[in-house]
Amino acid sequence: MTKTWTLEVKQMIDEDDYYIEFPDEVMAEAGWKPGDTLKWTDRGDGTWSLKKLDDNHENTDDTEEQK
Repeated sequence: MTKTWTLEVKQMIDEDDYYIEFPDEVMAEAGWKPGDTLKWTDRGDGTWSLKKLDDNHENTDDTEEQK
């Protein structure tokens, strides 16, 4: 089963850089932790799919995130 979340894209103050904060509950439910490598895939409809990669950069689960 695929789980989805909607998160706000924020802009750095006085910069053109953007970021997303992943709440602790999202991190825990997705099985992610700081330092994990995530594969970002553009779904072409304004959303992105994120998958956790293992140390060899292979998919480890089907957890997805949408923004």
